[in-house]
Amino acid sequence: VELAREVVGALAAQLGRGVEETAQAILDIAVSEMFVEVEKLSSRAGVDLRDFALMPFGGGGPMLGAFLARELGMPRVMAPRRPGVVSALGGLVADLKGDFIRTVFADLDSARLPLLQEQFRALSEEGRAWLEAQGHDGAIELKLSADMRYAGQSYEIEVALAPDWLSDLDRITGAFHATHRRIYDFDDPEGRIEMVNLRLSAIGAGPKPDLAELAQVEAGESREVQVHIGGWRPVPLHSRAALAPGATFDGPAIVAQEDTTFAIPAGARARVDGHLNIHLQFED
Repeated sequence: VELAREVVGALAAQLGRGVEETAQAILDIAVSEMFVEVEKLSSRAGVDLRDFALMPFGGGGPMLGAFLARELGMPRVMAPRRPGVVSALGGLVADLKGDFIRTVFADLDSARLPLLQEQFRALSEEGRAWLEAQGHDGAIELKLSADMRYAGQSYEIEVALAPDWLSDLDRITGAFHATHRRIYDFDDPEGRIEMVNLRLSAIGAGPKPDLAELAQVEAGESREVQVHIGGWRPVPLHSRAALAPGATFDGPAIVAQEDTTFAIPAGARARVDGHLNIHLQFED
């Protein structure tokens, strides 16, 4: 704490501000930068962030995750049990996946369907061969999609397809119109459609752990620490190891553990689930 105060204090002196004010400004800027990037992604995907929960991970994610979610208007936050290693865990249990692509670049009409079927067969053979080369000998799932656009557009959207649709022009065009309408809130049923790329994901199912829920037990005790929130005030400091399934508490609060620190702002209620994940729900 003293080293952090020394570093921030040097910057505060240059700015002519207090140490606490400068530290808060650093956090505000960090949240603002993340806000901009998430807004770009959500706008591009055409989703309403109010319908989603934010899952912060990594060593630094939970420290600012709740504040970012609040700025984004996301009502819920879920912090996994071990945020610092959740990416590594995902790598261990994730399915094996290879992505393959063939450029077709053609107007979408019935005359092109045999070409699409031929390209799908080639992609399927390539995907299966890749999974076999990786040593996978289990179940295989093939997911097909295409990059498509209306003629004259300078960008494409990826449209999920089913392999048996490649002999049905209406199914393909219908999927494109529906996807375009979902993303951009309009479509042009009479518009000429171009297909640019045909894509295939070859997926080999990996082993999945049995994540049994833990029984609810009485939570351990917390202690108070002084935190600057518009002024110094006592805030509960919880040890993550002492939080048991079913435990609930209100912000502002801090949860400390070996791989991260989870900061919970005022106006949020925390609940620990049966897998020791922490769920936040904002009151407003």
